[in-house]
Amino acid sequence: MSDKFMYQNARVKSMEASLFTVQSVARLLDCTTVQSAFRALLDMGFGAGVTMSDCDFDTLFLSEEEKAAAFLREFNVDGALDAFLVQYDFLNLKALFKSKITGKKAVTAPNGLYEVEQIKAWLDVEGQPEAPVQFVKAISELKKLENVSPHAVDCIVDKCTYAYVFSTKKKMGKAAYEYFVRKVDGLNVGAFMRCKRLGLSKSYFEEGFIEGGELDFLPAIYELGTETLKEKCKRTPYEETVAKVVDDGNLVAFEVEQDNALLKVWKDKKDDMFSVAPIVAFYLTKITQIRVAKLAVAGIKNGVEQSQIRERMREIYA
Repeated sequence: MSDKFMYQNARVKSMEASLFTVQSVARLLDCTTVQSAFRALLDMGFGAGVTMSDCDFDTLFLSEEEKAAAFLREFNVDGALDAFLVQYDFLNLKALFKSKITGKKAVTAPNGLYEVEQIKAWLDVEGQPEAPVQFVKAISELKKLENVSPHAVDCIVDKCTYAYVFSTKKKMGKAAYEYFVRKVDGLNVGAFMRCKRLGLSKSYFEEGFIEGGELDFLPAIYELGTETLKEKCKRTPYEETVAKVVDDGNLVAFEVEQDNALLKVWKDKKDDMFSVAPIVAFYLTKITQIRVAKLAVAGIKNGVEQSQIRERMREIYA
């Protein structure tokens, strides 16, 4: 048993007081104007350096996302959190490539393992020797695209993202591996249901299918339909949620339940001070709280009924 995470986890425990309370979330959901929502988020500790007079939600949320990524970078002992950080880098690869094609300014995410400028250099000069193999593959395949579409770009980059993630299996630990397997399976089942609903071909589904999950049979049963999906998922961790989405077709509810299940992976482990679990649980709680805040604000801006906003709410604590 290693004690290399003890110091970081002790610090995390002291930081937990900064997380949302049930009362603060309720206050946010009760807001009816963007001004009151902005004030609520400031009072909840969002957006260091942002003032009420700004009422700038983009800056507010970007500040929180930067802090979450910086937290991961600071607490990344021996590369144990590489799988979480590299997801930012592949998001930035997407943004930079789409910017290159469209000529529009790239809206990038926070830095992950690599600086945005480093990724841009890899994209501009393909095959740089210091680039990880998954980035080299993604960039090579992106540049070979004859008909560039957002879907094609997303498919290529997402597959390479998870190829990188699973290449760090030995460093990430058992809980993180379970988390990413469940995440990939949830993404693949969601894509299966969407593609079937839209009447899309098997080849379209296969184009976006991500390797690494337990449900590797999905492409083979695609043309057999959703009832076969439900049958094949019996006696798996996905039996209940898959059966529900097949029966009622509510993909929003499925996504909420999947996100909650991903948080649950860490709930029973977050007190293990000898692992990355407390660090990851804190990070994922922060990310979930940012998503909840964005959802609440978007609902207010667009005049969405509170019942619809609450339907899309995730659990906020890992």
